[in-house]
Amino acid sequence: MNVLAALLLSYLAVLLLPVAVFGVLYTQIEKVMEQNANHANLALIEQAKQVVDGRLDEMHLIARNITSHPKLDSLLRSGAPSSGTDHYAYLDFMRELARYRNSSSFVSDFYVYFRESDMIVTPSMKSNSAMFYSGVYGYDGMTYEQWKTDILHVGHYNGFLPIAEVGNAARKKRMLTFLQALPFGEKSDPKGMLAIFIDERQIAALLEKITKASHGTIYIKDASGQVIMSCGGNPQETEGDGEDGGRMMTLSVHSAASGWEYVSVVPEEVFWAKVNGMKRMAIGVLVVYLIAGAAACVYMTYRAYNPLRDIIRFIRQSKPAPAHRVRNEYDYIKSAVADSFEKQTEMAEQLSRQTPVIRSNFIARLLKGYVNVRELSTESLAFMGVSFPYPCYCVAAVGLRDASEFIRGDTEGEWALIRFVTGKVAEEIPFAVSYPVEIEKDLVAVVFNMPEHYGVADLYDWADRLQTVIGQRFKTSTTVGISSIRHGLEPIASCFAESMKALEYSIFTAYKPVLLYEEMRNKAEDYYDFPLETEIQLINAVKSGDNKTAESIIRNLYRNNFGEKPMTPELGRLLFANLVSTLFKLLNALNLKYEDMFGSARKPLESINEAGSVEELYRNVCAMFEKVCLHVQEQRGDAAAVMLEKIKSYIDEHHGDAMIGLVSIADHFNITPPYLSAFFKKHSGTNLTDYLAQVRIERSKQLMKESKHTISQIARSVGYANDVGFIRVFKKYEGITPGKYRDMLRS
Repeated sequence: MNVLAALLLSYLAVLLLPVAVFGVLYTQIEKVMEQNANHANLALIEQAKQVVDGRLDEMHLIARNITSHPKLDSLLRSGAPSSGTDHYAYLDFMRELARYRNSSSFVSDFYVYFRESDMIVTPSMKSNSAMFYSGVYGYDGMTYEQWKTDILHVGHYNGFLPIAEVGNAARKKRMLTFLQALPFGEKSDPKGMLAIFIDERQIAALLEKITKASHGTIYIKDASGQVIMSCGGNPQETEGDGEDGGRMMTLSVHSAASGWEYVSVVPEEVFWAKVNGMKRMAIGVLVVYLIAGAAACVYMTYRAYNPLRDIIRFIRQSKPAPAHRVRNEYDYIKSAVADSFEKQTEMAEQLSRQTPVIRSNFIARLLKGYVNVRELSTESLAFMGVSFPYPCYCVAAVGLRDASEFIRGDTEGEWALIRFVTGKVAEEIPFAVSYPVEIEKDLVAVVFNMPEHYGVADLYDWADRLQTVIGQRFKTSTTVGISSIRHGLEPIASCFAESMKALEYSIFTAYKPVLLYEEMRNKAEDYYDFPLETEIQLINAVKSGDNKTAESIIRNLYRNNFGEKPMTPELGRLLFANLVSTLFKLLNALNLKYEDMFGSARKPLESINEAGSVEELYRNVCAMFEKVCLHVQEQRGDAAAVMLEKIKSYIDEHHGDAMIGLVSIADHFNITPPYLSAFFKKHSGTNLTDYLAQVRIERSKQLMKESKHTISQIARSVGYANDVGFIRVFKKYEGITPGKYRDMLRS
């Protein structure tokens, strides 16, 4: 967007701010006036509801008096009158109804229909239903059969029929009919019906003043939602537009007493006539304001833009337009001024940004032997920011052993940060000329170019300072492998291989923070100790489930091979591979699969190659052998538990047999009596004969509680030939005789 448009829009924004405020106030004022109109209309409806509900209460009082009359129930049950007494009962009830006729001027008339006798009684007459419908109160558009079926024989409960023409030709009136099934509360099969007529003019007279005041219409709906009458205005006008196209305001109030809904429909023009006039005047003033303000905005915009336009013309005369697209005149001026500065520094900045990347790539290729060092020149090295002023070279491999306190999420970004930090610290420690390069996720290599008088002590000192800074400030432990010192740049790849070899020795030696390749190579053993007899002992211990012996054998192997002198990495991995081979022999002998015991997440040989220390390898191997031992123990323990449970179940089922004993039980399970006795004692903690006696005693105690058998009968039922032996055994285990035990139960 150019500056001209921006200036114009800013002035227009200032202009439209009061318009927005005016719009908000205008909307709020309109809402407030609408709410006031609704409140006034709602007050009128509430007044109409209270007036009509008050008159309906009079009608309901008459209905309650009639439905609770003591003579009503007998008349509902009686059939057609067949004697003078029957006719007199109806006449007597008619006189009772006449007492309620003048109770309310709101009620025009009422009658009671008796279904069993097909009689209708009013305060002034008694007749059958056919004569009554044809001569007194018939409904226009409804036959006699429809009247009986749809009105008299339906279980109405405080129901109302919409206003309709009721009566004969000479006395027709628009009536609202109230219906109540008899007896009171009957809904499925009424015995009669109470009908009360309310003249429409009675209700209209109550609502006339209200409808005139609001110039609207009031609709009354019953509980089912049907309109039973309307008063005032045009009865066709409801929600939405009136017949003349004007909008209508609709409000409603529910009556809890009658269940009716009073709906008021009032033309909006009644309340909005003066408001609309004021609105038109306000809109006219607003239009004039906008036109005048827009003209002022255009004038001020061009006045403010003219100086800026002159500056742009001057720049274009002296300098061509920039190649890239500019957003506006200000951006054009800024681009023109900055363009000259950018061109001067662009090449220098690009070169300085690429130099570390080029140098790191060169050092990495140099260490891996991909660079022909004879073709290197001083100028090419200087271009990459590299200089080798001294004749001696050495390589140090820095392994990041534990960075858990520095790295939280084990992400590549965090590892890249700790590698960068390690390289910068290695480079900044004052020691000859050093060039660090990142090799792997947890490995940084450092190339040293040193004078001839530098030796091993200087390298040790550098490594110690590096580990101190990285450990204390960045909470990361490191191991440093250092190659031998060589002359010339040609053997630099061999130096790198030696440093990696020295770092690899750290896995199979006691922990040392700094390892020299020459020193570790001279001290390393070229054999490992794992005799055949030791392997046989380990296999036998695991087969018997003796985890302690198996762990002791593996621990002795670990101490004998890694206790004093370092071992080469190849022999160390071979020793643990031999142990894993022994484990596979055991699994094959026990008919087990490696995947069933340890899962398929990682193979054992992979864990040997990926282990970070010999202690980790030792723990992993011990854990695998322990798991196999525990499996063997579980298999043996499960079989013994099943056998013990079978023996106990057999004793529980046959304890009532006098011939059961150690010999018979052993014969049943096809084992010898001594083995059975020893097995039962070992796995249950008690003798088999004691267990049998306790089962019999518990059964006898239960029989003494539940039955009235004699002691002799109970003794025979639990497996004793006579009561003498039973009493002796019972007293031995319980301390009292069976008779005293029974007396204690009774007391």
